[in-house]
Amino acid sequence: MYSLVDRLWRNAKKAAGISRRITTHWLRHFFASAGLSKGVPVTDMAEWLGHRDPRITHQTYAHVMPDAPERLGYLMDAVFTIQTELNLPLEFEAVVEAA
Repeated sequence: MYSLVDRLWRNAKKAAGISRRITTHWLRHFFASAGLSKGVPVTDMAEWLGHRDPRITHQTYAHVMPDAPERLGYLMDAVFTIQTELNLPLEFEAVVEAA
């Protein structure tokens, strides 16, 4: 009737005193939506969710990332006006230094 995960989840909710109807599916969707809306890369979220292709994640959750271009714009402005320090991967820094 219920999967092992569902039974574990129900027991954990009961032990924590959570009475709200929160399913494992709701929790998964909340996890993905919250992470992506705060800037977690789609590729990372796709891996954590078990999606073979990050496009699946993007197509499913694009609605929670409408401000992504604006956030990127703010980041670029901050970096190029020296308002924030950007720590780049070593490989990228070597390419920049070689240019």
